[in-house]
Amino acid sequence: MGNKVALALALLAVATIVSACGGTQSAGLGRTGSTGLRMPVASNRHTNPHKSCDAQGINSTKMGTGACTEGGVQYVVANYGGVVQLRTLAVAIAGVAVGPGDEGHGGRRVRPRNEAFLRVTLQVQNRDKVPHRFGFGQTMLGIGSDDYLESIGDERNVHDESIAAVNGGMIGPGETLRGDVMFDITEADYQQLQRIGRFFIWNFGERASAQITRRSGQLGQIRLYAVERA
Repeated sequence: MGNKVALALALLAVATIVSACGGTQSAGLGRTGSTGLRMPVASNRHTNPHKSCDAQGINSTKMGTGACTEGGVQYVVANYGGVVQLRTLAVAIAGVAVGPGDEGHGGRRVRPRNEAFLRVTLQVQNRDKVPHRFGFGQTMLGIGSDDYLESIGDERNVHDESIAAVNGGMIGPGETLRGDVMFDITEADYQQLQRIGRFFIWNFGERASAQITRRSGQLGQIRLYAVERA
């Protein structure tokens, strides 16, 4: 990458991390377990999961949040800094960073096939009454018309802080786990991230798919281009 591209990556990382709502994340938290992690407080908005997203203003124009249905798919939508509460889990984005490579196990370094790795740090809470494992490939990144599934090879073989690897991805009832998911994205798309970026997450035991249909089940979405209002 050239200097301009590297600078854009650095500025994007700083701008995105700073845009998160303050006061809900503890600085310096380790990633070896779930003890002591706190989830941000979810907004209590009265929405109907069976009504259309547009009818409830849950769209990119009115920027509403909550549960709704579009194309037969039930979404739960939040803005950056907010919380998505699905049937079995709650998730918040604790930070976003970008870089031209990743280094992990034994100093092994890998470079993206596209122009950059996007690292999204999550806090995931188990809302169920039994333990669950957060799996590789449970999230997806959408930027405009482009959808990116996780870079599972990098997460599994190189990145030490992958959420599916931390604590084996296991989360006990009511507990919260913190860790990363990784995406290999193009320069054109990361430049558009804060304008049209969306992050998708599925319930425990489900796997992300770029083909979102009625069979996709309940689906969480966090807008990366909008900050949660207090």
